[in-house]
This record gives sequence, C-alpha cells and structure tokens, in this order.
Amino acid sequence: MITIVRAPPFATVQDLGRTGYLEAAVPASGALDRFSLAVANVLVGNPRGAAGLEWGLGGGTLRFERAAVFALAGAHTRATLSNRAIEIGRVAHAASGDVLEVNRFDRGAWLYIAVAGGIDLPVVLGSRSTYLPGKFGGLEGRVIRSGDRLPIGAAPARAEKARDAFRLPSEVADDPVIGILPGPDQDAFETGDWDRFVTAEYKVSRVTSRMGYRLEAGAPPPSVVQNRPSAPACIGTVQLPAGGQPIVLLADGPTVGGYARIGVVATADIGRLAQRRPGDSVRFRPTELETAVQALKQQTALLDRLEQGA
Repeated sequence: MITIVRAPPFATVQDLGRTGYLEAAVPASGALDRFSLAVANVLVGNPRGAAGLEWGLGGGTLRFERAAVFALAGAHTRATLSNRAIEIGRVAHAASGDVLEVNRFDRGAWLYIAVAGGIDLPVVLGSRSTYLPGKFGGLEGRVIRSGDRLPIGAAPARAEKARDAFRLPSEVADDPVIGILPGPDQDAFETGDWDRFVTAEYKVSRVTSRMGYRLEAGAPPPSVVQNRPSAPACIGTVQLPAGGQPIVLLADGPTVGGYARIGVVATADIGRLAQRRPGDSVRFRPTELETAVQALKQQTALLDRLEQGA
C-alpha cells in the first residue's frame, strides 16, 4: 500500500490507456508521456503497461507502507527517500515506512512513479487509467488527494533482475522541436498557411489540461477555417480554432471535433510535447510518415533492450 501524505497539485493513476472504445466517444486516456511511464515500469520489472502515478506540476510526499521497489522517470525533479537523494531513471528500494518526497520540478511537467507490482486498482474498460471527464478509472475517476491509499500488486519475478541490470537517465529533453505531419484538412487552408504554421515559434499556454495544450504564437496565425463538419480526431491532432491559436489534443482529448486539423504530432514526440510546461517554447519540424514510424520503432527497440537487460 502507498499512502499519499501530501498530494501534488495534480496527480492521477495512469497506464498506457484503453483501446477499442473510440466509436463510443471514449478516448484512450493513459499517460501523457507514455514512453516515460513504460521506462519506469521496465526499470522495476513490470509489464510496460502497468498502472503507475502520473505526478504533475509540483511537489508532494507519499509513504510506502511495505517494502517496495520503485523508479521515477519523466520530468527532472528533486526527490528524496527518507532524506536520501533519489535519481530519475534509476531503480530505488523503499523500506516499510519510507517517505518519498518530490521537492520541486526543474524541467518537464510530468513525473512517473512506477512500483514493482503496479498500482492495483480495478480495471475499467480494459484499463486502470483515470478518465477525468468521464469520472471513471484510476481511483474513483478523480485526481489523487492527500490521505488516499493506493494498493500495490504482487511484485513480478523479474523485479530482482531489474534492480541490478537497468540504468537509464531521464528521457525529458530540452529540445523544443516537435515532429509533425500534415493534417487531414490541408486542402482547407490557404497557400502558405502550412509554411507559416511550421515556421512559427509557440509557447505553451496556461490553458492546458490532459485533454490538450493550447499554443500561443508570436506571429500571425494561419488562416482560420470556419464551419467544418465534425470529423475524427486522435491523440496528437493539432486543431486550429476560431482564435487562431493551435490546440494539440492529448490523452483525454475528444474523439471528434469541428476545428480544422492542420497537423498531427508524430507519436514518438507526443511525450516530449506533453513535458513542455506553460511558457516553454515549442517549434514544429515537418516530418515524413516513414521517419515518424522509424522514431517510434527506435523507442520500442530501446524498451526491448531494457527488458532484456542490455
């Protein structure tokens, strides 16, 4: 069992999300930075999709009520375990009663805490992920609060191997350049709009949530396309609403929308985009589908090597 002594400003239980329910308007949900959650899980010997804590935007503390193996990945944070410094991307061992304190975030927005055995909450529609708009999954479909207690599953047999074999630094990078592919509504924009879109520099707005990030441009935005019929939207879709400031849909984003879809973020870069904090810069780099697929394969290959202890 884990007890949340002091909850951070925002935290939920997430795994890699649910599939098969888009036609029922249920998004995938899951971790905003799926790669970092998978890394943390592999470090402690869990399946990549085990449920962990997505811890965001500030400090807090939790207590391990029994001995546990855990790892942190994602945002660069200052963390201690009963006053001993804990490194991001390294396996750590907690004794019963040890307190993990996340003091501050230096870079990145989301820290992932994986515990050997995973957080053992009920599966809803094939996932333990919290879907806040629907108020289901995770812990009662809500954010984590001070005083909450989270059960831990039985540690996997390979947790012992993971303790000694894996060493991986955090994957959060300072590079603000995000790969993007042309969206399905390219023909609705005026000539030159795509070039203006991908050459502009944006900053992440404070209007952000797990549904999506709004980006603020310092230059005039591309032409706004009005009165589009509702059409499917996926994680990473970049919509252009009437205000002209792009919105990037994320894990809890809608499955359909009426705004023009000017681009789609490469899947391998969605986690890096999600790790940008309000005020951080974002620039887009046009990429080919083949290049985007190769980047995703490289991430998968890295996880494969970690699981094999390479």
